[in-house]
Amino acid sequence: MIPTRHQATIFAPVLATVAVLATLALASLQVGCRREPRAENLVLVTIDTLRRDHVGIYGAGTKAETPYLDALAQAGVRFDQASAAAPLTLVSHATILSGLWPPHHGLRQNGAGRWDATKTTLASHLAAQGYQTAAFASAFVLDRRFGLDHGFELYDVEIPRAEGARPALEAERRGDATIDRAIRWLTETRRDDGNANDSNNRPFFLWVHLYDPHAPYSPPSPFRERFAEREYEGEVAFVDAQLGRLLAAVEQAGVARSTAVAVTADHGEGLGEHGESTHGLLLYESTLAVPLVIRAPGIPAGTKLATPTSLADLAPTLAGLVGHPFSTPTDGKDLSEALQRGAEPPSRDVYAETRYPEIFGWSPLSALRRRQMKYIESSSPELYDLANDSKETKNLAAESGAPTRGFAEQLASMEQSAVAPAAENTAVDEETRKRLASLGYVASASPRSVGATHASPLPNPRDRIQLFQRFEQAFGKLSRGETAVAARELAALAAEDPKNPSFRAKLARALRDAGQLEQALPLYHQTAVESPRDPDAWYELATALRDTGRLDAARSAAEQALSLDDRRSDAQNLVGLVHLAAGRLEEAARAFARAAEIDPQDGTAHNNLGNALRALGRSDEAEHAYQRSIAVAPRYADPWNGLGAIAVERDRPQDALASFEKAIALAPSSLEARLNRGIALELLGNRVEAAAAYRDVLDRASGPEHAGERQAATQLLSRLGSIR
Repeated sequence: MIPTRHQATIFAPVLATVAVLATLALASLQVGCRREPRAENLVLVTIDTLRRDHVGIYGAGTKAETPYLDALAQAGVRFDQASAAAPLTLVSHATILSGLWPPHHGLRQNGAGRWDATKTTLASHLAAQGYQTAAFASAFVLDRRFGLDHGFELYDVEIPRAEGARPALEAERRGDATIDRAIRWLTETRRDDGNANDSNNRPFFLWVHLYDPHAPYSPPSPFRERFAEREYEGEVAFVDAQLGRLLAAVEQAGVARSTAVAVTADHGEGLGEHGESTHGLLLYESTLAVPLVIRAPGIPAGTKLATPTSLADLAPTLAGLVGHPFSTPTDGKDLSEALQRGAEPPSRDVYAETRYPEIFGWSPLSALRRRQMKYIESSSPELYDLANDSKETKNLAAESGAPTRGFAEQLASMEQSAVAPAAENTAVDEETRKRLASLGYVASASPRSVGATHASPLPNPRDRIQLFQRFEQAFGKLSRGETAVAARELAALAAEDPKNPSFRAKLARALRDAGQLEQALPLYHQTAVESPRDPDAWYELATALRDTGRLDAARSAAEQALSLDDRRSDAQNLVGLVHLAAGRLEEAARAFARAAEIDPQDGTAHNNLGNALRALGRSDEAEHAYQRSIAVAPRYADPWNGLGAIAVERDRPQDALASFEKAIALAPSSLEARLNRGIALELLGNRVEAAAAYRDVLDRASGPEHAGERQAATQLLSRLGSIR
């Protein structure tokens, strides 16, 4: 070790031999006893969908503007060959937070499954050491229902929702809003109020997830203008600016010197390479290569590591950096000692997988990297030499002497050790058979199922990439309301790949959105038959059955979805709606209450619970449910209508009028609220305005779906006589 300035002064005089030896011995003892500086606190930032080559420090040049991430790397260590375990947000984050490969933590698809709470995460491990733990996530795909809140005292993932509905997995909160919440928490927990026993003196672990670089790319101003025609780069620059705000807050809180900061991405983005525009389907470096930088006390500034590493190494390494190494086994390795020496860690095999192709009926992929050789296992294997072919353009698998067998055997062993072997999902239980039979369908002996194994090789998704591109384009049109065009394109795709359940399911949705429910229903049936272990298939069938008036069948399908995934608040809510339509109010209230318990942020469930409780005459409880719905979904009109109805029942027409007008302001097309507004005006004695409100409803109620409102308005208006 290099002596300090003080030690150099001690060595400078010419001393007697004994004195010199004594001094050297003392100095050696002092150096040997000195402890390396160690972090107390931990900040982990994960940036969704960030390609490594779009970060300036990695040589992206003018493409990138990432000054804060670059500066962080220069102050610590930069991993030049870090790899994601999966190009899927939930799957990759489960690995990041646990140090386990996907086969060993069990989360293998976005939107499916729940973290096994018996397994240790970085948060649960540090919480057991007395840490304050908080997480701020920016996308519904990381919602607490999937279990990654395990170990966090605070798990903030409040995603804005349209009219209280359950958002799509891609629904997001913008990065600046997430950083605002994180900074507020950091400021409050680090506030020094002079109380030596205050919990603010505990070390903390803060995880912040930023989703903005995920498609569709739409950076806010001024990044939109600065990066015109380069929206992805604009999103990257925006999140880097948000990272800068967080790092400044850590500095202002006075804890920068005692805090380890790690920044990485869950996966990259295809951006057209290998035909993949986004991510999830393939396992090329465009979607697996991620940035990883760590700044921490004891890590030499400007360190660069060239050894291939995995994000599975991150959790055990961070635990080591704060002095609390994992006590439970992980697939990843604790690299903290090597980092503090500025040394390369030992080389290890790096694993990755994607099960996303299975939902299209295509082959899942797994990959193993050994130094610079990378093998991709599927129905048609691939082998690449990354040292000489970084873009993975030359498949060496078919060449004589290619070492594919060892890779394949190791990947097979990995799958055999999986915590939830795929084979467990292939059987169709008797209850599933009964439900299919009740709907007029019989399950096959070996149905296609997400996660199932198959006797014949499935198509390699690499060979279906053009179909996938067309599917993404058609789905985008469907999401934008271009229903007719989307239906035509999806019908063509379903004809070209008739065994593809996703093509069929989206075609069914397009037909349903176009009002062609009877044509859509057989497609939903077929998907449930071929994927009887898929709760999504059952839920979509249930909603289609309900919309066609087949309420008993809808309830049966929804209950089957719940038997496969009891955390589906939307399926529980649908069961409640069927009970409500049948007049089974108590059963409806229980179902809605369960839906709200599963997802406290589901404004629809709270509103529907209010409706059921009001019908049961429990107005105080109903009012509370409506208020809760408004609190979690401020732009949702229906609970305001419900509060107005309660005010009418309590003979408070002025309060009722205010609630109905609030509902109309939020949803101008709500004929029910407009009709109720007329009733409130009539109760207030304003018969002229009441008549005008009823006539307004009649003018607007032109479609057959508005027959009930039209009949009610006619009757109410006739009661007022000739008032104009």
